[in-house]
Formats: sequence, C-alpha cells, structure tokens
Amino acid sequence: MGQCVTTFPSNEAFTGFTVGAPGTLINNWSNLAGDDLDWWVDNNGTPTANTGPIGDHTTNNTGGNYVYLEATGASNTPSKTATLESPCYNISGLSAPYLTFWYHMMGSQSGSLIVDMNANGVITQNHWTVSGDQGNYWKQGWLNLASWAGQASLRIRFRAITGAGELSDIAVDDVFVGNLTP
Repeated sequence: MGQCVTTFPSNEAFTGFTVGAPGTLINNWSNLAGDDLDWWVDNNGTPTANTGPIGDHTTNNTGGNYVYLEATGASNTPSKTATLESPCYNISGLSAPYLTFWYHMMGSQSGSLIVDMNANGVITQNHWTVSGDQGNYWKQGWLNLASWAGQASLRIRFRAITGAGELSDIAVDDVFVGNLTP
C-alpha cells in the first residue's frame, strides 16, 4: 500500500487520476472491496442530468478531476454503498490536525455522504455526515482530527450511499489534511 503521507499540508485534487469508470486511482487511494459500487473519476460532468457537478472544485471548470458515485442504473439504487479510502496519513507530528474536503450532492433523490476513519486498522463510523439534496454547488466539509492526534496510521473513508434513484450522484474533491493554525 505504500508509505504513509508525512508531509503536510497534504491536498488531493485528484488531478493525476485517469478519468473513467472507475478510472485509475493513484497516490494510494482505493475503492474498497465488499461494498456495492465503486467511486469513479470524472472531469466533465456526470452523465445524468439534474445531478452531479459539471466540473471539478479545484479549477471550477472541466480542466480538473474529481471522484464521484454514479447512481444511474437499476443496480446502483436504492441504498447502494461505495467506500473510497485515502492513503495512510501519519499525523503524529501535527498538534491540531484537521480534514477539509469539498463535496457536491445535487439531486432530488440524493442519499448520504459519510466520513469514517480507519485508525491503525480500527474502523469507526459516522464522524461526519450529510444527506439529501445540497444544491448545485460544491460545499466544504470539515472534521477536527484531534481525536486521532498522535496517530501514525490514519486513513479517511468516504462512504457514499445512493438515494431512491438515479438523481443521487455524490462527488468529492480537494481532500486536505493539515494542521489548524490560528
């Protein structure tokens, strides 16, 4: 799986990832086995109208990439789960560690986006969550990682759950781990 990230701040904009279904995940990001669906890499808007972003958050256009859960297809809804896991972060040197990320959840049938943690192999769930239609724009999620301060092996899990139908794509971009400074 590679070495843990030890240089902070660390920002994953998914720029070097290859667009596709699911696309190529790099930098030790992974779609986890054992769930229902995979996160895909995209840059030009999700294929279903009235859901998903039309471009990435980083560049605010189609010039960059983001990852998303595609809800179109009879086997993709309802209540299907996809879990994306980050690389390992060694946050032991951070005095006030935190996580920010940008998410897009537009669609009248939107499900949920949940942040879980994998701390040295121990999975804990529901540290951050949002559900339902959040409008046609990127919104910022934020999580204080103080509970894991000193952790040398922390992985962030983005768990998306589709809603009632195809109008429930969920996207994530610009995952940032750093030290909160006043």
